[in-house]
Amino acid sequence: MAGSKVKIWVGLGTYVLVSSAGTAWAEAPKGDQHNAHGVQIAQAAHGHGGEGGEGGEGGEGGEGGEGGEAGSPALAGLDEEQAYLANIAMIRGHMNVGNELFAQGRANDALPHFLHPVEELYGELEGVINAKGVSPFKADLDKLSGMVKRKASVADVQAQTEVVLTRLTDATAVVPATKQTDPTFALPVVIGVLRVAADEYEGAFEGDVIANPVEYQDSLGFARVANAWVELMTPTLTTKDAEAANTLRQEMNTLLTTWPKVTPTRKAVRSAGEMSGIVSRIEFAAARLR
Repeated sequence: MAGSKVKIWVGLGTYVLVSSAGTAWAEAPKGDQHNAHGVQIAQAAHGHGGEGGEGGEGGEGGEGGEGGEAGSPALAGLDEEQAYLANIAMIRGHMNVGNELFAQGRANDALPHFLHPVEELYGELEGVINAKGVSPFKADLDKLSGMVKRKASVADVQAQTEVVLTRLTDATAVVPATKQTDPTFALPVVIGVLRVAADEYEGAFEGDVIANPVEYQDSLGFARVANAWVELMTPTLTTKDAEAANTLRQEMNTLLTTWPKVTPTRKAVRSAGEMSGIVSRIEFAAARLR
């Protein structure tokens, strides 16, 4: 699978390429109708199918954080549109790590990330979906998780992922694109997603070792999507306050080193407290840019 690409839409206006180490760079859209209101993360899958065995298998019944992600106190204070985009961003985070794991031949590890969007997040979207006339996409999510469960081909899973992610991009169109890239509106969403990522990362630990790979992977997917959103806004942020924007980018880059790869080893790069401290510094820098 070396060199293959799994496209992940973030939903904003350009696309961002993210390496497995988390480094991102932005590029203008070229000739794709959906890119008019969509961001892509293209996640390189380098085929390390045997790595990270110490972290354990997610299993078909693997669970993420207790109580679900959408109802997290981390999203408190967001308005309806912001919470809606935060929940869609977390679905994209699940798609990101799920596709990377599936492409590595880790279907059982990948499955929770295709189940959680329906189990934990879709219900939080239905109010806006119904009120705004968004075309429902639960059936598309269910079809995708079914394909992963029966271990369909990587090409087929990626093709159905494209369907889902395009539907997500369409669903974000009910929020004006100008708002989605306005730091005053968007940075609180990014911070909310990062707070959930911090909660998920903390939930991955038993003592000082990683014992729950699913929550580790949840936090990685959410951080990748948050990073892509910040990357997209960087020119605007730099114009607003170059020093704060630079600090924000540096802290985001530091945060992404928390996850050297999608499959964890038991010994973490940093503790949950250290990871949460970085998120707090990101939040402080973001406050200067809103």
